[in-house]
Amino acid sequence: MTSLSTIAAAKLNLTLEVLGKRVDGFHDLSSVAISLDLADDVRLTPDDVRLTPGGDRRTIAYQDPDGRPFSIQTNDDIIARVWSALEAHCDLQMNGRVDVVKRIPITSGLGGGSTNAAAFLRLANEAWTLGLSDDDLCRIGSQVGSDVAACVIGGPVMMAGRGERVESIEAPSASLSGWAVLLYRPEIPVPEDKTATMYRSLRSSDFRDGAYSSALEERLLAGRSPTQDDCINSFDASAREVMQGLTPAWRRMGAAIARAAVDTDAQPVTPLLAGAGPTMFAILAPETAHAAATELQGAPGLTRVVLPIARAEATIVCID
Repeated sequence: MTSLSTIAAAKLNLTLEVLGKRVDGFHDLSSVAISLDLADDVRLTPDDVRLTPGGDRRTIAYQDPDGRPFSIQTNDDIIARVWSALEAHCDLQMNGRVDVVKRIPITSGLGGGSTNAAAFLRLANEAWTLGLSDDDLCRIGSQVGSDVAACVIGGPVMMAGRGERVESIEAPSASLSGWAVLLYRPEIPVPEDKTATMYRSLRSSDFRDGAYSSALEERLLAGRSPTQDDCINSFDASAREVMQGLTPAWRRMGAAIARAAVDTDAQPVTPLLAGAGPTMFAILAPETAHAAATELQGAPGLTRVVLPIARAEATIVCID
């Protein structure tokens, strides 16, 4: 049986403005997010499609980049959940095997689970010729995670609602070139229900009006690269109170950036939380980003210099 593959690109919220709490308990947000070249590999080998359920018909396997297998609890596997949502939407049983090579750290604030679910939806739509639109895939994906829709669309996007309302930002390629992102994911304890905990920790002073997101969208549409000053995260202050060890890691990253800025004759910037954390990020010139990464060598955790990628690269499906 022919396999299909795609990348599952990490998602980075350059802006994450929480606007306020809704009557349904969720929060409205406004966010500009991008896809990064830090990505998992996802392969789907489809089997037959049946109109009636029954039997063990799915295999989902994970391994690290060195080929070592590991497992994710079935109840927590977002691919399994979105697979079920897709079958319910289409009233079909879809059999097959999914293989994932994980490079995006789990529970990192980079959409590592959501982007796997989005990759599966793209592959399943092609493998079983379902004929679903991007809007269809976004609606299905939003049943299992608010960030899935942004990963379905890929590239620069504007997120609204609780994150499930997504519009592509048709920015010129110039807006995605000439800059890099330094990521640092410290090895610190993370609350079990991290995202919900982060939302509960917000104070009214953390709510924003969406102005940063609107301004950044306009900047990208004009073909201008973002800067760290264009970015904001409503969770940034409260995260350092909720996550033990985040403040020292934030200072460590800031010091590394400051030393690299001196060495490369650049302006230092202040790190920001990526999504709900604990990963932090900084937009820098590539030379400064690599110098800062060198300064962070030996710090506990994952340090990476990554680049933004366009929608076409983030969503392409290949036949293996």
